[in-house]
Amino acid sequence: MTRLHRIQTVFASVILALILISPLSAQQLKIATLAPDGSSWMNALNEAAEAVEEQTDGRVSIRYYPGGVMGDASAIFRRMRLGQLNGGAFTLGDLVSISGAVNLYSLPFVFNGLEEIQALRPDYDPLILSALEEGGLVVPGISLGGFAYLFGREEFPEPEALDTDWRVWVQPDDLLSLETLQRLGVSPVPLPLAEVYTALQTGALNTFASTTSGAIILQWHTRARHMLDLPVLMTGGTIGFDPRSLSRLSGADREILLARFAETMQALEESNLAENAQARQALVSQGIQIDSPTSAQLETWRSEADSTLKDLLATDRIEIPHLDAMMKDLEALREAP
Repeated sequence: MTRLHRIQTVFASVILALILISPLSAQQLKIATLAPDGSSWMNALNEAAEAVEEQTDGRVSIRYYPGGVMGDASAIFRRMRLGQLNGGAFTLGDLVSISGAVNLYSLPFVFNGLEEIQALRPDYDPLILSALEEGGLVVPGISLGGFAYLFGREEFPEPEALDTDWRVWVQPDDLLSLETLQRLGVSPVPLPLAEVYTALQTGALNTFASTTSGAIILQWHTRARHMLDLPVLMTGGTIGFDPRSLSRLSGADREILLARFAETMQALEESNLAENAQARQALVSQGIQIDSPTSAQLETWRSEADSTLKDLLATDRIEIPHLDAMMKDLEALREAP
């Protein structure tokens, strides 16, 4: 081999190495969220992005698109498929189309309190994350947002007095809540999260379910006078990444990214739960009346939710993996001394 040939071979090898390495060198992940700038969610996500960039020596950076500028969850998923986005922040309800397993903690009127869900999470969080990854979304962890409660303009009546004048917000993919509300005789109104406030202003909605802090942050509480002190369902959120985008990162950088955002999800959960306790007092101070549920409300609403769930499962209209196992574990938990 001539000296010139050797030089050309070495040069070609270097160029090839650079081509192969470059996709793993510096990657910017584009992440969309409905959370507005200045919110606790965005502050935490910004801190996570800074930590990831620092710990990867700049090989991974994150650019956020906050405030819903990229659209709702369905628009974010579409942009991810097209390669315009690499991920997004979602509520658990947004992810039902990927796997019904996300409904495990969000079953209406099933759990008596947060402690029951927390006791189940070591076994069921990994199953939910695995199901989402199989569906094409890599999720580092779940951040519970606290229980949602019903808010309305009027005091909630006994079940037999409910009618279609009660226009209740539901998320578009939440078939379980929609069917339960229909059985109770009210009018469920499916709307994306971003459209709820306007609908409350115009009267298209007059009832909604939200955490106490969420009602204040989103200013929905200004359209309500009453809150029923009955946990409806557990809320939650997370950040999800397109696996194709993560495949362009080195294994070490991918591990840093997911570990850092898992820590952020946990920190956000702790913040969410603390903010809910403070928001409850704030609601009272702003004139919201918190009403205790009657025995008829408890019995009827839980019964209707249970029968709706069984019917939807029996007719294959919804699928909730691991539900039977979780309900058995919940029963055992309640029976334990």
